[in-house]
Amino acid sequence: MTLPRLIFVNRVYWPSTAATAQLLTDLAENLSARGWPVHIICAGKESGLHQGVMIHRAGSDDQPSSLLSRARRYDAFRCCAKQQLTTLAGPDDIVVLMTDPPLLGAHLTDIALSRGARVIHWIQDIYPEIVTAHLGRLTALLLWPWRSRRDVAWQTAHGCVTLSASMAATVGCRAPASAVAIIPNWAPRELQLPALPEAIAAYRENWGLADKCIIAYSGNLGRVHEFKTILAAAERLKNQRAIAFLFIGAGARFDELRSAVASRQLQNINFLPPVSRENLAVALAAADIQLVTLNPVFANLVYPSKLAGTLAAGRPVLFVGPPQGEITQLLTTEECGRTVQPGDDESLTEIITQWQLDRPHRHQLGLNARAAYTKHFTLTHAVERWVDILHRVAATVKS
Repeated sequence: MTLPRLIFVNRVYWPSTAATAQLLTDLAENLSARGWPVHIICAGKESGLHQGVMIHRAGSDDQPSSLLSRARRYDAFRCCAKQQLTTLAGPDDIVVLMTDPPLLGAHLTDIALSRGARVIHWIQDIYPEIVTAHLGRLTALLLWPWRSRRDVAWQTAHGCVTLSASMAATVGCRAPASAVAIIPNWAPRELQLPALPEAIAAYRENWGLADKCIIAYSGNLGRVHEFKTILAAAERLKNQRAIAFLFIGAGARFDELRSAVASRQLQNINFLPPVSRENLAVALAAADIQLVTLNPVFANLVYPSKLAGTLAAGRPVLFVGPPQGEITQLLTTEECGRTVQPGDDESLTEIITQWQLDRPHRHQLGLNARAAYTKHFTLTHAVERWVDILHRVAATVKS
């Protein structure tokens, strides 16, 4: 059987370290190794073959800065990607449209279908509902034309892949439920093997926190995440010299967080830049407890994919987010962490204090976390699910 050509469209790809770039790189290279012809349309200047994957750079800069600049560059990429897809896509191809930039699928679905290709939406976040959740219901009226266009794109596609049951339910209200699948984002492939103890010890020493119980938030400091509860807990614990907090990463709320820490004079909180993929396993494991957060208003629109990396690192999870939902259910079922309601900094402080004093309990939670990763969040499992979906869609191409 001849496998159809796959065309993925996303603003970022290798060598970018953005989350969707890493995910797409992992998936594309694995599918190529299995014999699928894989093409990528992404931003950048230099096209060519890399690890068996043909990369088509759309010519726009993939490093937006200010909000206005970001909007302009997003629009430039959509236009360039549309031109690339019009030239590249053909009958029997499978086009996988991601969600960077937002509403990419709404712009490109009709082009792919007109070329005789089949379309899958790989939905990392749900726009424009995220904008409405940020700015209020009034914006829903202004964004209705885009939501309607997005809905048509979902409805006419051959599949929609989401990250969680809650996201699938949201998409399933506006697209055929039978076409909606769930494939959680996996931990980066560099986390398949646990970090070595000596490397972990060296990292902690380099941080100057070798003798501390380190509570870390590692990843995007984005608008959908909840940080007030963490800051309040850190303030409660500011005189506990055995406990230190780390924010490792960057994002839209970095300056806001740094200003809040400075204004509260929280000497127990430090900021570090994002780490490379090569150092990710040891950086995650160098913390004693990992934080995952989600503002409840976004619970059905995104899924904090950093959870997979935290579990792979074998560290217990403190989730600050909605107590109802699949993350809480996972932590409870797998016995690898706890959930704290946003705003309940008293409970967060109490749990941190208990875990800091009980090293054997932390160790067992970490072992359970690694087992949960092996069960639910490996790259191998995700690729198998993708292959199943691609074969199903390929069968519709031939029908």
